[in-house]
Amino acid sequence: IANTGFLSLCAYGRVTGLALEVGAGVSHVTSVCLGQTWREATYRLGVAGGFLSSYLHSLLMESPNDPSVLKALKKKTVIQLKKQCCYVSMDYEGDLHDQGYHHPARFQAPDGHWITLDKERFCCPEPLFQPKLLHQSSPGLHHLALQSLQKVPDHARRDTVGNIVLSGGSSMFPGFPERICLELNTLFHSTGCQIQVLASPERGTAAWAGGSMAASLTSFQHTWMSKGKYQEHGAGYIHQVF
Repeated sequence: IANTGFLSLCAYGRVTGLALEVGAGVSHVTSVCLGQTWREATYRLGVAGGFLSSYLHSLLMESPNDPSVLKALKKKTVIQLKKQCCYVSMDYEGDLHDQGYHHPARFQAPDGHWITLDKERFCCPEPLFQPKLLHQSSPGLHHLALQSLQKVPDHARRDTVGNIVLSGGSSMFPGFPERICLELNTLFHSTGCQIQVLASPERGTAAWAGGSMAASLTSFQHTWMSKGKYQEHGAGYIHQVF
């Protein structure tokens, strides 16, 4: 067992930094220093791929597309539609109100019917930045990143800010790295700090790649936790070890 934020950093060759993980079921923001996660600087966001797929379907049901065709879509088809057609806007409000910035796309469903996406293309992933669109009161991913970095001790903050990495399948939306970078630089503007975000083309499986790397390190061997230890100390022991 190991923290996926730490493993995501390992995939980038780092042991200190901030991991922004956007997966299928949940998103996390985790600050890590020299391989140790800051538990008090770890935040959870209940917006991830599964929620975005459902949101996309509901948006399409309000579109001019044939409702009977949309109702017949299977979950895996909606996920494929999302991956193939959706992207993150750099100016959501501006794009939403200016038809000139809408770039329609067409998708052929397995049954042969065609579905046209308009503003739904960039509205789908926007809840990552504005959870209120899904009726959630949590701050957006970029605000959680700021909160996490503010919890990091002063001596480690500079290195953490300098190593912000993206991870998870739902971080693969075109425009997502650029938008995160833009939002973080806006939040950090008063500090004079220029934020850069690391976004590997293989970031969708970064935690798995990092797990393979971490498990092969000699220094990792002493952190293995036995079943006996777990049964003796309980679930809380995980946080002492990792």
